[in-house]
Amino acid sequence: MKETKTTKERVRLFRIVRDIPYYIGIDNEQDYSCATKPAILEALFKSIGLKVQRVLCSFKWENLNLPKNLIEIPHNSIETHEYLQVFVPETKKWAKIDPTWDSKIINPTFPIAEWDGLNDTLIAVPTEQIWSVKESKKLSAQEDENKDEYLNKNKNFFIAFNKWLESQRKKI
Repeated sequence: MKETKTTKERVRLFRIVRDIPYYIGIDNEQDYSCATKPAILEALFKSIGLKVQRVLCSFKWENLNLPKNLIEIPHNSIETHEYLQVFVPETKKWAKIDPTWDSKIINPTFPIAEWDGLNDTLIAVPTEQIWSVKESKKLSAQEDENKDEYLNKNKNFFIAFNKWLESQRKKI
């Protein structure tokens, strides 16, 4: 399919959100993780008339080929990850869209997504399980209720991950 003004706008919005540096907010810091970035993109896509659904999947940090010293810091073994399903009118199909990792990361050990405005992007993590949209809403609500406990339990890992990820970005 040919690129159109409509698909160019979708791609532009996707790249704006994707290129917000990924950061897990701790202690009331601004969060730009896989929970926040899809929510931002969802609002932008809805503002241009797209139908959007949020989906949760599970993954293991160990499967992201992170440095051994980072993985050795205690953290949840199985983690959840969020991405979007966007209904693409031209194809009449739902596309999986994942803006998680920013393109400033040098030599990433995980996929940095690109989007053509029509088809699926790569999912940012190797998925273990994918929940339905309905199940994702329920699980997300449960996670929100336990957020402080979860952040506290994984705090040292998240701090180290944020620092490591910052060290992997191109300096401008």
